[in-house]
Amino acid sequence: MGIGFLFPGQGSQKIGMGKDLYEQLPAAAAVLDRACECLGYDLKKLMWEGPEEDLNNTRYAQAAIYTCSMMALEKAKVAGMTPDFAAGHSLGEYSALAAAGVFSFEEGLQLVWKRGEAMSRQNGKGTMAAVIGVPEEELLKAVEPVKDRVVLANLNTPSQIVISGEGSGIDTVEEALSGREGVLVKRLAVSAAFHSPQMKEAAEIMTPILEKTEFRTPICPVVSNVTGKPSTDPAELKANLIAQITGQVRWYDSILNMTQAGVETFYEIGNGRILRGMNRSIPGAAKCESL
Repeated sequence: MGIGFLFPGQGSQKIGMGKDLYEQLPAAAAVLDRACECLGYDLKKLMWEGPEEDLNNTRYAQAAIYTCSMMALEKAKVAGMTPDFAAGHSLGEYSALAAAGVFSFEEGLQLVWKRGEAMSRQNGKGTMAAVIGVPEEELLKAVEPVKDRVVLANLNTPSQIVISGEGSGIDTVEEALSGREGVLVKRLAVSAAFHSPQMKEAAEIMTPILEKTEFRTPICPVVSNVTGKPSTDPAELKANLIAQITGQVRWYDSILNMTQAGVETFYEIGNGRILRGMNRSIPGAAKCESL
C-alpha cells in the first residue's frame, strides 16, 4: 500500500498545539525541547499559551507549525510508518523535505525561522482571498484585467483557489464574480500577499540562504508546490523551494500526481485537519487519514 505524508502550512497553528504529543511521546517532547534550545526562546510556551496574536504572527507561526509537524512525524516513526511520497502545503514543504532527510530538523528549523522573518517584512503589503466555486480557467479570466496586481496563488482543490495581490485588485475580482450562484469570495486573515510577486523581497533574502544549504538525496520522492510533481533530485528540489515564495502552490495537482503514482492512503502529519478537508474536495484523490 503506497503511503503519502502530507504536512500543513500556515493557518494550521492553534493554542495548545503539540501538547498531547509532548506529554505522550518522549521522542516528540525531545523535538520541541530541541527547537526551544535552537531558537533561543520558549516556543513551547508560545504554542501552548500564546498569546494568539504572537502565534499567528508569520515570524513565529512558521517555526511553531514546522516543529509541531516534526513532533507528529515521531509518532509516525513509532508506528513503523515510512512514506513513499512526501508533500507539504506552502510552509509544509519544508517539513516534507526534512521528513525525507533532505536536511536535518535543526537545519530546517533555521530555514523556517529565517523564512518567517523575511516574509514578515512584507506585512501590510497586499492580501489574499479564497475563491470557492470557480474553476481555474474561469478564474483566470476574472483575474485577467488585474493580472499585474493579482495572481492565482494556491490551487487547493478544483473548486477552491486562493488569489493573492493588491487589495484593490482583489476587490475588482470580487466584484466581477459577485452575484454568481454558488460562488464565494472570502478574504483570508493574512498580513501579506503570499505566493505572489509581492514576496520578491522575501525571495531575495531567502535565495542565498537556500543556495548555500546542503540538500541531500531524499529517502522518497518529494512533491514541490510550484510543479506539483515528485522529484528525488536535490538540485531540483532546492530550485523549486527557492521559486516557492513567489510561486504557486499547485496542491491538487500534487495530490493527484501522488495518487496516480500509487499512493493509496495519505496521512496528515501535523496540527489540524486542513489538508484532510481539502482532500475530500479533490475528485480521484486517495483517502486522507490521521495517524
